[in-house]
Amino acid sequence: MTAQSDLVISLARKIVERRLTISTGGNISYRLSDGKIVITPSKQHKSISDLEPSDLSVVNLAGELIEGPKPSAELLMHLAIHSVTPYPAWVIHAHPPIAMAYSSERILPEEPSIEALKLKISLVDVRTPGSEELAREVAEKVKTGFNILLLEGHGAVVISADPNNAFMLLDELENACKTDLVRRLLRLSNR
Repeated sequence: MTAQSDLVISLARKIVERRLTISTGGNISYRLSDGKIVITPSKQHKSISDLEPSDLSVVNLAGELIEGPKPSAELLMHLAIHSVTPYPAWVIHAHPPIAMAYSSERILPEEPSIEALKLKISLVDVRTPGSEELAREVAEKVKTGFNILLLEGHGAVVISADPNNAFMLLDELENACKTDLVRRLLRLSNR
């Protein structure tokens, strides 16, 4: 594995520590310069926060396993995103609770601040997790410039060329949803 594998492990731990996903939820991948994809494994009764570099899977762009355990069930979605990004990307799929609620209700947060302007968010209709249909729709959204996708009833996906920025996008998405929710509640209480 590469030094970037340690970044995957660090990201996974931060995501769980910040409660941006449940401990057994979510997956992370990145594309190496040679085109191979490193991705978190399929659920193995192990928290994403307990993964070690040796737990990670390496696949080619066709999804064939090169090294490690069985890759995440969301492999097709990750491969689709990596196939349309012109740079070695970092992809995080997680289940931040407020963003999950927004995705389930098909609501996009309003832009309450300048910081939120860098969040290019789109909704993705409900699709079977791990399906080719989900992978295709997500890839189409990424090709048109979205860096955050709210998957209806299925959480969020963020894409960035930088792992720290990917984490910040996920964190900022959840914060934007929280702020938007409070603003909506305040409007209701002032009626």
